[in-house]
Amino acid sequence: MKIKLCKNYPKKNKLVKKLTLNYPSAEIKVKSCIGMCKYCKLMPTAIIDGKKVKKKSIKKFIKALHVK
Repeated sequence: MKIKLCKNYPKKNKLVKKLTLNYPSAEIKVKSCIGMCKYCKLMPTAIIDGKKVKKKSIKKFIKALHVK
């Protein structure tokens, strides 16, 4: 799984930590821009295997990835 995160999310370090715990084999990269500027500063956003994903909280974000 390839995960690209935006560097502008204020809690990006916490998000990266939780993602590495839940998905140790995932390739996680923090980029300067992922093209979701309206949401990056407000909520966890990422591009996961080419699809844009955004959720209101880190917990919901992780839970949405478990479903996929």
